Amino acid sequence: MNYHSGMRFQRGRGLGSLFSGLMRGFAPLARMGLNAGKRFIQSDLVKGITNTALDHGKKAVLGMAADLVEGKNVKDAAQAQLNEAKKDIATQLRGGGRRRKKKPVKNYRNSKKLKFDLLEDGI
Repeated sequence: MNYHSGMRFQRGRGLGSLFSGLMRGFAPLARMGLNAGKRFIQSDLVKGITNTALDHGKKAVLGMAADLVEGKNVKDAAQAQLNEAKKDIATQLRGGGRRRKKKPVKNYRNSKKLKFDLLEDGI
C-alpha cells in the first residue's frame, strides 16, 4: 500500500519561525510605546524641565567657579547647587499644566425676562 510518509528530517525555519511570530506581535506594541515617548518628549512639561535644568547647570558652573576662587570647599558648593536645582525642578513639576479660566456664573434671578401677554394687541 502506497502512502505519503512525509520527510524524514524537518526542513524549515526552525527557531526563526518562533521568533518571527513573537516579533510580529511585539512590533505594534513597541511602535505604540515609541510614539507615546516621542509625544512626551515634545510636551511643554519636558521642555520646561530641560530649560530649568540647563539654567541651573549654567548657574552651578559659575557658582562653583566663584567658590573655587574664594577658596571654599568644592564638594559643599556642588551639594548646595544641586539642592537648589532639585528644588526648582520640583516646583516646575508641581506647577506644570495649563491653567484654565473659570467660566463666569450666570445669575438668572437678576436677568431680565421677556414677558408675553396673549391678550395684548401687539401683533
